[in-house]
Amino acid sequence: MNDRILVWLSAGILAIGLSAVSIAGAGAAFADEDAGANATTSSQSPASTDDETESDAEKPGDRTESVDEATDETDATDADEEVEAPPEEPADEQAAADPEEVADEIEISDKEPGTGHEHDGAVDADELDSTADTTDSSAAPEQAQNPVPDVIDETQDAGDAGASDTPEPAAEPVVDARTAETVATSDAQPSPASARLVMTVEDEQPAPRPSLLNVVGSFFWGMFDLVTKLIDFPPAVPPGSTVTAGRSRLEIDCGDGYTADADWYFPTEGEPDKFIYFQHGFLARANFFNVTLQELAERNNAVVVAPSITSNIFACDACAMSGEPMQAAVARLFEGDRAALLASAQAAGYEGTLPEQFVITGQSAGAQLAVAASGYYYQFAPADEKADMVGVIVYDVSATGSASTGNALANALDKLPASVPVLNIAAEPNMLNSRGNANTAYAEKRPGQFNGIQLVGGAHSDAYQSDVLFGIPQLIVRLVFGASDPENVEAVQVLTRGWLTDMYAGRVYDPATRTGIYGDPGDPGEVVVDIPTDVGPARGYVLPATTPELSPFDRLINAVFSVINANIYGRCAVDPDESSNVQSGLVCSL
Repeated sequence: MNDRILVWLSAGILAIGLSAVSIAGAGAAFADEDAGANATTSSQSPASTDDETESDAEKPGDRTESVDEATDETDATDADEEVEAPPEEPADEQAAADPEEVADEIEISDKEPGTGHEHDGAVDADELDSTADTTDSSAAPEQAQNPVPDVIDETQDAGDAGASDTPEPAAEPVVDARTAETVATSDAQPSPASARLVMTVEDEQPAPRPSLLNVVGSFFWGMFDLVTKLIDFPPAVPPGSTVTAGRSRLEIDCGDGYTADADWYFPTEGEPDKFIYFQHGFLARANFFNVTLQELAERNNAVVVAPSITSNIFACDACAMSGEPMQAAVARLFEGDRAALLASAQAAGYEGTLPEQFVITGQSAGAQLAVAASGYYYQFAPADEKADMVGVIVYDVSATGSASTGNALANALDKLPASVPVLNIAAEPNMLNSRGNANTAYAEKRPGQFNGIQLVGGAHSDAYQSDVLFGIPQLIVRLVFGASDPENVEAVQVLTRGWLTDMYAGRVYDPATRTGIYGDPGDPGEVVVDIPTDVGPARGYVLPATTPELSPFDRLINAVFSVINANIYGRCAVDPDESSNVQSGLVCSL
């Protein structure tokens, strides 16, 4: 019995001893695995990576040493420690590593700040495939034929990787599957496939925003526009007139969409054969020219449209009379089927179709818009539509500002062929026509050609005739700009009618057939013509006329008007050549 007990005790002690030995062996293996993991983590720290980068930069040749030598040294170290390597992971887990996911990890690690790594992301797709294959030999049957060297342990100094004096061939770039980091030779070039892995998004320029001056200036200008609109009643004609008038909204393709009030005048009997666009002057509204517009429609059997457009020089999108985007947008109204114009005319009470041929006119600052729009029309319109614009008539235009590359008059004359008449009915040189500087532009762009007439004793307000608000706007204009002689007021309509008739007949430059009042240009101020009117004869100089020498005060005033008539505050403006041709219902102004 005692012997049997001793046997059982011995067996128990032996079992306990064997269990202790097994536990100790497993603990040693686990400790060795943790040590390897810590070594790998240490090798990936930012500090060590920076040291490696500096070392690589100083000794580029060290990176080309044999990978096999480094592998052998690593194997020798493992053999000395006699620690059993951890078992390989199952093939299924390694096969789940998608090369595209590896590429994504590479890009993410490149972009993380503070890692100390600077990669260009140039990893070839084939290299990614080989990296995924090296993680498990059982998952890649072809690995035996194309073996991939073991991964270089970055904890080793580059100079200790091998001691061979003869440089080995440059190693192919290798991807460390544990860190998703590429070890490439100094002369390796990214392949087209690797370039596709790097998705670089260019930083978009932020959209321009209005400045404080745009905001404040537009606010107060908007208040002024509101007041003028409140006192501007819809147009009306006196009893017995052969035309009727109406007002509607006109959609203009400027900026995000601009909606203007448009006054329309059209004959009540017969079919109109002319179409006239008229642009009012600075700070005014179309109805302030109601008598002028009524006369244009009656005397010329014409449909007349006169939009009220803001003069706001602080408009960030430059959708104002002096802005090139607005000038170009007015030109686009006449392209194609002219849907915006027709819709506005019908809303104002007009029935029928609009005449195909048209003339653009305007007074003062509106004359600059008119001439600029004519240039843009000829630039944009298809070849078969260019002839629809038969001419331009401007009332006391100046050649100052109104364009970012110069003045509107000179720019338009550069765009238009000499066969398209651009005729000016000018006043005597005054502050508002920049002392007659349009003469210089005409002389440079169209020398020896008939370009218009300067009325003797003419005032800036000769084409401004109004009876709205009991004649108060007309009185203000006379006090500020000077009173117009009745014969010069009538001469404006007489000259306009004769020129319009010849424009539609295509004979402005044919002395044998034209019927209007013209003259042969000569030296400035030498050629004078008589203009018969119902209120007495008027006289005018055939342009070019004489211009006075500018005083310091005149130069200052011209500089001020250059700022007013130039698109210098339109920081949000779109280049007219790039603007879209889509009508918008958004209302950006009063």
